[in-house]
Amino acid sequence: MFKEIFSVLRKEDLLKQALDQAYEMFSKSEMMFKVAIDMIMQHKKPDIDIYERDKEINKMEWEIRKKVLEHLIVSDKKQDAAAVLILTSAVIDMERIGDYSKNIFEIADICPGDNVVDEAHTEFFSDIEAQIFEIFRLTRESYMESDAEKAQSAMAMHWSISERCDEMFEKLALEKGLKAEYAVIYTLLARYLKRVSSHLKNIASSVANPFPRMGFRTDKDDRNSDVG
Repeated sequence: MFKEIFSVLRKEDLLKQALDQAYEMFSKSEMMFKVAIDMIMQHKKPDIDIYERDKEINKMEWEIRKKVLEHLIVSDKKQDAAAVLILTSAVIDMERIGDYSKNIFEIADICPGDNVVDEAHTEFFSDIEAQIFEIFRLTRESYMESDAEKAQSAMAMHWSISERCDEMFEKLALEKGLKAEYAVIYTLLARYLKRVSSHLKNIASSVANPFPRMGFRTDKDDRNSDVG
């Protein structure tokens, strides 16, 4: 079904403009995440103004909404409504990725030292970071190629990240000798990474699932709940 809906987005003028802008919005969100996580993990100074980039993403979301609304007003094609619902849902998740990337960036402000993540916790956060970049790739390609398998792979990676982050929350609560400020920092970082992954999962799910099940596990999975 997604292929048919996606073909509508590619053909209709205003919807195609909105889709092209959504691709750009996704790329900007990914860049925001990269800048934020590089600052945390590699102490790399940002080469963009992350707050200005966040404003750009917000503006793009408004413009996309405006385009799809204008299209719906003049269109009498019922199938366009499904395309618009999917696209507007996806850009909401893209905007939220930008917000959580900004939150990750701001963690450095509350860190008492130069190193945000110490050696004992680097492996966990580096691994989660690498998986999220892979989800970005799979999600982008699943949209551009209407590839449900890649979308399902992205979703499966998120479920794994979600479970691992939940395990880290419990570990941090029980870890002896961990200073309170670092316990807060690592908990926030794990939480924000989990949320970025979750919003990517939501975007990917629009390719793999029918609209009512966007954001949830696929029909093939016998678990009905969304683990976040």
